[in-house]
Amino acid sequence: MKRCLTLLFALVLALGLVACSGEEDTAPQIPAGTAVEVMTVTRGDLAASSTVTGNVVANRDVPVMPPVAGKVKEVKVSPGDAVQKGDVLFVMDTADLRDTYDTLLTSYESTKTMMDEQVRQAQQALENAQALYEMGAVSRNSVEQAQLGVMQAETSRTTTLAQMGIDDVVDVLNDPNVYATIDGTVTSVAVTGGVMTSNTTAGVVVSEIGKPQAVVNVSETLQPFIAVGQQVDVTLSTSGETVTGTVASVAGAVSSNTALYQVNIDLPEDLQVSIGMFATVKFLTDQRQDVVLIPSETILTEDGQQYVYIVTGDAAFRVDVTTGLVGASQTEITSGLQGGEQLVVRGQTYLSDGATVRIVEGAEE
Repeated sequence: MKRCLTLLFALVLALGLVACSGEEDTAPQIPAGTAVEVMTVTRGDLAASSTVTGNVVANRDVPVMPPVAGKVKEVKVSPGDAVQKGDVLFVMDTADLRDTYDTLLTSYESTKTMMDEQVRQAQQALENAQALYEMGAVSRNSVEQAQLGVMQAETSRTTTLAQMGIDDVVDVLNDPNVYATIDGTVTSVAVTGGVMTSNTTAGVVVSEIGKPQAVVNVSETLQPFIAVGQQVDVTLSTSGETVTGTVASVAGAVSSNTALYQVNIDLPEDLQVSIGMFATVKFLTDQRQDVVLIPSETILTEDGQQYVYIVTGDAAFRVDVTTGLVGASQTEITSGLQGGEQLVVRGQTYLSDGATVRIVEGAEE
């Protein structure tokens, strides 16, 4: 019985050893080397750009002023309304103007009589000077001075009487409506029904938007890269739509208010936009063709020297590079790479020169 137990124990021990040996044989092995992803270095074109935000403006703003100072009876439009040439914008109140007209007419007639007399006297002085000149009593210069006096008197009469605005008052009394002078969109209304208004400031502004523009202000570092006729990408804030615009003008001097240069960009004529909306403009500042390009994030820097890692076989090697133009996500390499190399694009921060690597799934091989 003792012998049987000894044999059974030996059998169990042997089976246990076999089982342990099997577990060791099937345990996963950790691959050697640092895991990296790579891509093949290629050549291509690269452009650097600068983005500036501005506003959409009308191609032309036309202020419409009341013909005379007076009270506004009714306003017919609001900002944003589309109008056509000849549409009524607002109506003047003629009740007060009739009293104004009577007073103004009396003053006008008195002023006209006085200035007519000044012109008559100047003409009489000219006739006298011409008669004396023919007699040899005065020089030709005296006649010329008398002629100048007539011209000054006539100009003064015309200007003074026009400034009194009697004709404008008569026109308003005959037709109190104030009309749009172009087709467009009302962008400003400064008059109010029942309130006095001046004839020296715009009551309504009508903007012509058949050919809208984007206006931006750029710095002195960007201005030299912009030229009339240059095409640019313009992104509209409300729709997110990107359209092609054409630079219409570039200011040659900075604005005294902003210390920036104003740039006007023509937008497509059929573009549906609202005056005042934001517009983002992208200007190309430099371009390169058929150059070595790599992702900017793959470039490392140590002591001022830029470098990358490339994979050859199962090892990664440091390559010092010189960079050129920097784009949105890519950088031009002017020395160090020629194209075709296997560039480490992920895991490069864990490497040292000559380190063993393994290319992981998803990498370009």
